[in-house]
Amino acid sequence: MSTPIFKGLHEIWPDALIDVLVIPETAAVLNNNPYINRVFNFDKRKKLNKLRSFLPLILKLRKNKYDISFSIQSSFTSSLIMLMAGIKNRVGYSRQKLITRKIAIDRSLHIRERVLMLIEDFSDKTFNNETAVFCSELDSRKAKSITVSNGNSKKIAMAPASVWATKKWPENYFVELLKKCGNYSIYLIGGPEDYNLCEAIINQTGLSNIANYAGKLSILESCALIKEMDLLICNDSAPLHMANAVNTNVFAFFGPTVKAFGCYPYRSGNKILELDLDCRPCSKHGGKRCPKGHHNCMLDVKPDFVFKEIESYLNTQQ
Repeated sequence: MSTPIFKGLHEIWPDALIDVLVIPETAAVLNNNPYINRVFNFDKRKKLNKLRSFLPLILKLRKNKYDISFSIQSSFTSSLIMLMAGIKNRVGYSRQKLITRKIAIDRSLHIRERVLMLIEDFSDKTFNNETAVFCSELDSRKAKSITVSNGNSKKIAMAPASVWATKKWPENYFVELLKKCGNYSIYLIGGPEDYNLCEAIINQTGLSNIANYAGKLSILESCALIKEMDLLICNDSAPLHMANAVNTNVFAFFGPTVKAFGCYPYRSGNKILELDLDCRPCSKHGGKRCPKGHHNCMLDVKPDFVFKEIESYLNTQQ
């Protein structure tokens, strides 16, 4: 969701070298990005690695003598890194510490638009707020080779996993939905940790029109595969943002989270599958279990309803 800022910075300062600091898990998303000079990794999620790599990172950044920095994350760690790297001009959000230029953001906006607000004061331009990834020719070729045998059959990708248990549409619901999708070519996607879930879902369907690519593709290969799809079905998780970045329409299940948090699928053909319940939202990121003990936000979104929505959409795409 932060990708529009890199193109925006390039438009403001065409000759600038733009470096990006990210956690290792997300670095591959920025491969081939024409607006980025270098990508640095900082493993801040693992405390021991964070402590070991902090000082070497600071020394490396100080050598580059940056003129200005932008903190897309509002964390204190991000602010501290910019300060200790010797960067005099540090732009961040209004609630951040150690920032020299604080930007008040409109929380009613999508995250990608909030990020762009960080650079609005530096130009009179109107910036393109569409997210983007840059798949290589090899990524695209691999995706096409995976799907080439399916002829004119409609192609649907499904991502049934999520880091957060309460964000998951139930496994047996995916099984029931897939049994109704026998006329489509189905591709299950996710990370290596999602392979067993996807395999279990396939085994319960007894169908042969489903392929499990969870853990078999890189992030950009997965993006390239999603680009070949007619539709993506997923939870409120990373694949919905990948689909937005390659302009493939997505239907996303939203249970504990809501659109107002700013992380929703934003393109016009997208759909949020959700129910209007008094207990929603219960969490910004989801949790291990439903606080109310019923998980109705997911359980009451039935496979029959979802299948009708899929068929209605695909019938308009003939």
